[in-house]
Amino acid sequence: MRFTIDPELELFAESLRGAIGKWEAPLEPVFGVWQDDRDDALAARLDAVGWADLWTSPELLRPAVAGGIELGRAVAPLCLVDEATLGGPLGLDGRVRHGEGRVEGGEREATLDGTGTLRDVAAVPVPDPERLPVWGAVTLAYLAGLADGALAKAVEHARSREQFGAPLASLAAVQGRLADAAIARDGLVLCAWAVAAPDAGFPAATLAWAGGACREVTMHVQQIHGGVGFALEGGIHRYYRRAKTAQVWVDGLLRQRV
Repeated sequence: MRFTIDPELELFAESLRGAIGKWEAPLEPVFGVWQDDRDDALAARLDAVGWADLWTSPELLRPAVAGGIELGRAVAPLCLVDEATLGGPLGLDGRVRHGEGRVEGGEREATLDGTGTLRDVAAVPVPDPERLPVWGAVTLAYLAGLADGALAKAVEHARSREQFGAPLASLAAVQGRLADAAIARDGLVLCAWAVAAPDAGFPAATLAWAGGACREVTMHVQQIHGGVGFALEGGIHRYYRRAKTAQVWVDGLLRQRV
């Protein structure tokens, strides 16, 4: 499915793509070692095009969603979502992601990807209820962009890689995975735009579905890539790890709100 957005939103998305440029998350993580993919230079470039101001008005929710999709496609640091929408890092159950230098105390905790998690933080930041709907909408957009970026990699690989004398894309099993991934990706994009309304409220039910849906897309993408999808130097693994990490934090926030 092809999605078209208003010209002014496309212009803002294009400005964010320009600010992101060729930025890329680390390809080869050191598992079991604490990592933080925060990039202050990237954050400064995004702030220069207005990213940090998007939480200030409900009328800016649609540009925020357009930007969140671009951040997801780039597998950008999640702190860019938290700080632009919540005004600071996200904290849950004594843990804070990307918290070093932003909160006092806490111990570094090795996690699935570079979220720079601190545990045993005494004073965990409490999200402002008025800002949570914006965070929820932009998080949905991030997941939609993450799924879209991963699926684009899979389509490119399936078209260019030959197996049994034909492109992978001609195989029914691969087509089925691509179709399932595309349906989930389209659902994520539609949901992100559906909550981009000033009176939409916090999208709890949609977020509960979206985390798993995005992870399923990235799983299909890894399977389509075969062994390359699991090789650290290939970079495809970043999509799955980020999707799973985002799902864990979203689920934690939803449980906390119950």
